[in-house]
Amino acid sequence: MSDRQVNLLVWAVAFVVAGILLLLFNFGVLARYEPMAQYIVAGVLGAGGLGILISYFWRRDQWWRLMPGWTLLALAVMVLLSLNDSVARPLIAAVLFVGLAMAFTNLYLVNRAEHWWAIIPGGFMLVLAGVISLTVTITRLETLGAILFAGMGLVFGMVYLLAGRRRHWWALIPAGVLILFGLLTYSVDNTVQNALLRWWPAALIVIGAGIAFYATTQSAPPSRLSVNVAPSMPPANRKPGQLGEYSQPAPGASVEVLPDPDHR
Repeated sequence: MSDRQVNLLVWAVAFVVAGILLLLFNFGVLARYEPMAQYIVAGVLGAGGLGILISYFWRRDQWWRLMPGWTLLALAVMVLLSLNDSVARPLIAAVLFVGLAMAFTNLYLVNRAEHWWAIIPGGFMLVLAGVISLTVTITRLETLGAILFAGMGLVFGMVYLLAGRRRHWWALIPAGVLILFGLLTYSVDNTVQNALLRWWPAALIVIGAGIAFYATTQSAPPSRLSVNVAPSMPPANRKPGQLGEYSQPAPGASVEVLPDPDHR
């Protein structure tokens, strides 16, 4: 039996067992054993998550194991927190998004060059966890929306800083747009919004001045190097017995130096 078949069978058994247990809870069959059963479920989830994460060190090419590993650990923490009535339910829900954020963070750290994209979903999960947690103390929807949009803008800013500024300069565009939209959302229905709506074109002037400064401070790329080539030999001047009928410049005699794309 191949490794793929074994993995599929393990997941199949896990889903079947979880489904049976949840059905028994929903129909009240295990109601009197609920506290003890929750501890058992949390232990099983935690052990499964740790087992999957540990198995990754033997099969580092299967980086997908990081996702279910961290997710199961987060679910185990959620089950344990649900036993405490003093813990707000939004905080318990936020734990799942924190676990997903940890999974994507781990995925990025495994291979920063190829897995740079993990910054985006990981950052979004962390922002969602923060917004859900803040619903306990913040009730103004405009404030929560502003935090959500500004947080997503900061995520794209992290892409620009961590994934390579030259390759991913595009991340500054959604970063700026989302942060500006977050400010507008926060300042809705007050005088601050009116000021932002009136003065936001000034940001375009600043951006244009920055681009002009960047363009004027960069050195010009090196010009192409001109190399004299051997002239072609007319057929009339070809000596008798000369091999071949090649009449073009000598191979390799023409050299062209292209500018370095990373030259500054």
